Parts: sequence; C-alpha cells; structure tokens
Amino acid sequence: MKKIEIKKIVISAIFTAVIAATAWISIPTPFGINLTFTLFGVCLTGFVLGAKYGFMSTAVYIALGAIGLPVFSLFLGGFGVLLGVSGGFLWGFLFTAVLCGISSKLKKKLFKYLLMVFSILICHIAGVTQFCVVSGNNLYTSFLTASLPFLAKDVILVFVAYGVAQKIRR
Repeated sequence: MKKIEIKKIVISAIFTAVIAATAWISIPTPFGINLTFTLFGVCLTGFVLGAKYGFMSTAVYIALGAIGLPVFSLFLGGFGVLLGVSGGFLWGFLFTAVLCGISSKLKKKLFKYLLMVFSILICHIAGVTQFCVVSGNNLYTSFLTASLPFLAKDVILVFVAYGVAQKIRR
C-alpha cells in the first residue's frame, strides 16, 4: 500500500468516529425521528474526504451500527435501527456523503450549492420513503412528520459543514 493511501484510510476512520460523535448529539422527538447533527458529520466527511473516501467512511459508520455498536443516535445500534422508521436517513447518508464529495470539487458556486442542497433532499427522500413504509403512514403525513421539521436545520448544517471543511482543508 502506498503511504498516501494508508493516510487516507486512517483519516477516513477518524471521520467515521466524527459521524458517530455527531449522532450522539441527539434530541428525541415524539415521532421516532430524533433531532441529530449526524448529517453535519456526514457532510463534513464528504467535503473533506471526497466522494470515494466519504462514502467509505459513512459505510463503515453504518456497518458498525448494523453489527450492534451504539453509534447511531441515542447510542443505539443494531440492524433493526437500519430497518426502523429512521433507517432511511441512515441509508441516505451514503448518497449525501458522495454528493458532498462531488460538490467540493466543483468550481462554479451555484452548481456546488445546488448539489449540496440536493444531497440533503436525497437523504430526506430516502428517510421519508422508509418512514412511510415502516410506519404505515401516507407519503404526505410521513413528509410532515419525518422531514419538514428537520429540513431547514439540515440545509443550514450542510452549509456550516462546508465552511468548517474549508478551514480543515487549509
């Protein structure tokens, strides 16, 4: 293995821990979807590591949670969380990390910012879809419950993560 590749893998592991740490900043809601800052960690990971290693780091985070380590919000773990009402957001994090990684390479700010917001929308679409299926609610009710209350916070978080990533990359 090349020295640079080993360095990227080690940094990816550190960002996996960052995602877990941001997941632990969590406020329970009565809807089964917790208000967390995990998306900040995922976006930061994508922006700093790029699409490939951002995906890898996020996938390792999800795998660690799937095998039962308490890395998800409220210190939960297990495959059941991935199949539960909030599991779609976890799957959506994979797309978010990749899209944030891609957006970090774009030169035109308009396209960069649009892709950043799109990455949040993709995550919310995955989250709402699974919430709808698991909860038995219709799509509209699922959106009102699982997405709308958190959408503005998540759009703000992607821009904050981008700003923090710029400072880290310097």
